[in-house]
Amino acid sequence: MAYFSTTTLRDDYHNAIVDWQQRHFRELDLLTKNWGNAFPGQTQFQLCAKIGAQKSEVVEHGRFKGEKKFERASELRGNMFYQARGIIKAQCSTEFGSIQQHRMTLDSAISDESKYAVLRIMAEELRHAYQMFWILDSDASWKREGHTDVAKETMDELLAMETGQHVLDAFNIDFVTFLDNIVFAAVIDLVGKYQLDMQRVFSYAPVARSMGPMYSEEGFHIGSGKRILREISVSAARGAGDVSLGDVQRCLNQWVPRGLEMFGNEMGGFVNVELGFKDRTNGQAQQEYFEEVSHIVDDINASILRDRVPTLEKADAIDAARAIVAEGETRHGVKRSELLYLPARSFFRMRGPETIVFRTNDVHGQPLGAGGANLAWPEYETYLATVLPTHFLKSREYAKYRDRALLYNGGAIGSGGW
Repeated sequence: MAYFSTTTLRDDYHNAIVDWQQRHFRELDLLTKNWGNAFPGQTQFQLCAKIGAQKSEVVEHGRFKGEKKFERASELRGNMFYQARGIIKAQCSTEFGSIQQHRMTLDSAISDESKYAVLRIMAEELRHAYQMFWILDSDASWKREGHTDVAKETMDELLAMETGQHVLDAFNIDFVTFLDNIVFAAVIDLVGKYQLDMQRVFSYAPVARSMGPMYSEEGFHIGSGKRILREISVSAARGAGDVSLGDVQRCLNQWVPRGLEMFGNEMGGFVNVELGFKDRTNGQAQQEYFEEVSHIVDDINASILRDRVPTLEKADAIDAARAIVAEGETRHGVKRSELLYLPARSFFRMRGPETIVFRTNDVHGQPLGAGGANLAWPEYETYLATVLPTHFLKSREYAKYRDRALLYNGGAIGSGGW
């Protein structure tokens, strides 16, 4: 028996999302026609809102702990109304944004299986955006006397967003190769899992009822990304395929910093816990996320080792891979350069604590400037060219990082220094 009920939006916004899908995700028809072959025995995709059970009927965290959860936006107190609206908007923006990104490189999929996996991810992201619209559309109290129609204003704004205009930086990066699709699913969708899990306690009940079904669907996205990334990496380590292990590493170096920043400043998040919107602070969730990404890298490295030495047990392969990466040892004929590593939390950051943003640290978190000072921009840009994808260095988002870094450190853009 399904653990959720389903419903649809009113016609005007249901049709608006269908229209958006026809402009940004025409391939949904291909997925629908071939769903049975691609995902035998699994329920056919349906564009709808899924309303699940709440973990608790009362607020579980913060100043309203023990009170009945808020059923209507108009019941939200103080700044909760616009804080909740901001979270809903950001969540929906990620769903629309990822569809626009995945479509850029969908046709370069390495196999039919991987293409249909990405198509399913895109379809479920569309449903998640639909879910966020349901939260706004089903509660008439988002329109309050003396205020604009917040729901309509938010939904219209979301429907108009293009890549480069989304709330979070990670969703404004153009995909250039299919490796972006896969690393994104493994690393960025993993952030989504944490956000959805944290928000299952949301003190505004319609959000809490939406999180369970979304959380369960996110597992396919992450699982597909991890599995295909592992396959690509093992193949690359053999010297097969069109992707090198260096390509995989540079892609991780590009995406992991943006994933870390999706949690917000790791020193913050206390307000969302106090308002009962989440059950963990930014720093707590980010630390758990970083450890899980490290396990993904461990798993890939262990698979590379076991491909070379099939008799190795997985646990032994993980231990050996960690020693190779951390200590530079050669074990089982495998060198550090033949495995992946996780970039440091302080590498390539433009949001977060002042101690790490726009610092010229290397991928391992070590300052490159003398005495811990920032390196001059031309030298740091030369370094970044060795650890980031070449195409990313020509992108709009990299230019934004460069320009903000120069301004942040008191230098003029194009001055050749900080």
